[in-house]
Formats: sequence, C-alpha cells, structure tokens
Amino acid sequence: MGNGLFEGFQPQSAESWTEQLKKDLRGEPLDSLMWKTQGVSGRPFYTAEDLDFEVFNYNNFSNDSGLFGDRFWVNYQPIKVEDFKADNQKALDALANGANGIVFSLDSNPDLEILLKDIQPEYCHLSFELQSSIDAKGFAQLYQNYLQSKGIDKVSGYIAGQTHSLSKIEGLRTLGIEVPKENHSALELALAMTSAIEVIDHLTKTGASAEDCLNKFFFKAPISNDFFLEIARHRALRRLFSAIASAYGIDNSTLEIVSQAGPWEAEIDDPHSFMLHATTQAMSAILGGTDGLIVQPFYNVFPTKPSLAERIARNISSILSEESYLNKMVDPAAGSYYIEQLTNTLYNDALALLQKIEAAGGISKIDVAQFKSELK
Repeated sequence: MGNGLFEGFQPQSAESWTEQLKKDLRGEPLDSLMWKTQGVSGRPFYTAEDLDFEVFNYNNFSNDSGLFGDRFWVNYQPIKVEDFKADNQKALDALANGANGIVFSLDSNPDLEILLKDIQPEYCHLSFELQSSIDAKGFAQLYQNYLQSKGIDKVSGYIAGQTHSLSKIEGLRTLGIEVPKENHSALELALAMTSAIEVIDHLTKTGASAEDCLNKFFFKAPISNDFFLEIARHRALRRLFSAIASAYGIDNSTLEIVSQAGPWEAEIDDPHSFMLHATTQAMSAILGGTDGLIVQPFYNVFPTKPSLAERIARNISSILSEESYLNKMVDPAAGSYYIEQLTNTLYNDALALLQKIEAAGGISKIDVAQFKSELK
C-alpha cells in the first residue's frame, strides 16, 4: 500500500486550528472549550507541536507472542470461596471456557488439595485476595508447601493481603498496592507510589534487597468510565514505577498492573448498560497496558442466573482479544498527540505530588484528606 493517503491535505499548525475554532465558535470564547476532569486540565485539540518531550517507551510485549499474541493480559475469573469443592468446579469450568486466570477471594485458610484439585498452577494464573482474618505470610507459606508437594517451583499470579512480605515462590507477586479512589488522578498515582516506597523502605530494613521488592509488586487499579484518562492513567502508573525503580538503582524491574471493572452496584435506569460500561472500561485498561483484567460478574443484571452473569463478564476480555484483536497491538496509544500529552501531564503532576509527600515524611506522616483539600 502506498503512503499517499494524506497527500491531498495541507499540514495544519496549531495557530490555523485555533483560528478555525474561533470562526466556528461565532463569538464564544475559546476558553469555553477547555475541560477539566479528575484534577487534569486539557485543551480542545493537540498537535505534533505538543510532543515537545521525550516519549517514554510503554511497550509491553507478551512473553510468548507465538502462543499469546504480541500483547497478553490475564483474563481473571473472580470467585468468592464459600464451598471448596463447588468453587473448585467453578474455577475449572471458567478455565475451560475463556479464563486463563482465577482470583480466589478467601476469608479463611482453605484446604488447597480440594480447592485446587485438577488445576495446574504452572499453566494458568492463580491469585488470592485475602480478608483481614487471614495472615498473608502464613497463607503464602501454606501455598508454597502445596506447590512443593506437587513439584511446582514457578507460578504466575499474586497474593493480596493486609500485610506485606516477600514470597520465595518464583513468579508469585506478594507486594500489592491498591490505587485509591480520590477523584484526582495525579493524587491517586502519587499515593499509590508513596505507599510502594514505604513498603520497600520497610522491607529493605529487614534485609531484603530493593530489586527483590520491586519485582514482587503489583498494583490493583479500579477502572472508571473516563476512557482516555484511564488509558493515560495506566501508562503513567507504569512510567512512575519505572522512575521509582531507577531511583533505587534498578533499571530492569517489571510491574504488574491488575485492573478491575465493577462491581456493578449503582442504581441506573437500565442495568444492562453495565455491560457497555464494562466493555469500555476493559478496553481502556487494555489499551493502557494492563497485565491482568478482572471484570466483576453482572449478578445485579442476572440475579437468577449467576453462571450467565459470570460468563458474560468473562467473555468481554476474550472478545477484545480474539475478535477485536487487541492482543495484536502492543501500544496502540503510542504517538497519539492527546494521549501522549495527557500521560505526560499525569506523570509530571503525580511525580510533583509524590515528591511533596515524601518531603513531608511519606504517606504515614500526612493527612490525606487535608492534602487533597489543598489541591482544590
């Protein structure tokens, strides 16, 4: 295919776009097109002239592109554990029907022989979200003993608990950080990063290396309906983590982002539209470079058909991968004037807030509510 598609169009400068906007506005001020959302301000258009900074490399290639495509993310099926045997069967059914990862939500230590029967942890992503009643370090040891009894020395997945400790299980991430909801994207990223710094500093004082800590992190990010902002927020999160790692002298650390769409509890006129919300949210997280996607089941939409609620939620990720071919694009947002500028703005704003929080002694030394009020 030739490259003459745009030869009939003259290049346009920012000034020419501005002049055209003024004509179209017919006397309305240009400022009326300015926008602000979640602490981020923007303009009505962006051009190549706005890319006056070094663009970060957000490429996130699959480890096995021949098997998974150039871009891979985990399609997680969330399961709240109530009956070990029944939930084991639910997990097996999900893995046989589109999921390649399971997130077990636990409020007590399970019998892993029953819960994980016939599940092969070395070939899928197994993760566990622990309630406060479970000691995360003790559960990690329980899981390690189970894997050793099966002759498994490497897995994929994470353990999210109330306490942070390094696991000896290769591939298992145990340092989880929740990205908070503060309705201010830069502050959310800054708070997540300062929490990570606090964990690193604590563990290194006990003898752990910064590199070991950095390679055990995962960030759990809730997804909003703000499509382009979510793409930029995910990308900025990865760049911030890279900056933190570099500050510790580590240049080869890897970050795992797990994004969650839902739960679907708001009161709206048509609950079926939650499926559209979920698809939009999932797509923004994928385009932003997430490593794992959890779409909460639509139990409120199909209250009498829980298996259907779970299947439809699970299928969103499969369709975006296998039918929309998002697994073929490593960084589809690269080069977009708007998204690159939005990402860079979020990164710089979050970094400035992070530095301010650290100068005050870290997240444990500040009043988050007061800090947030000062940003208004």
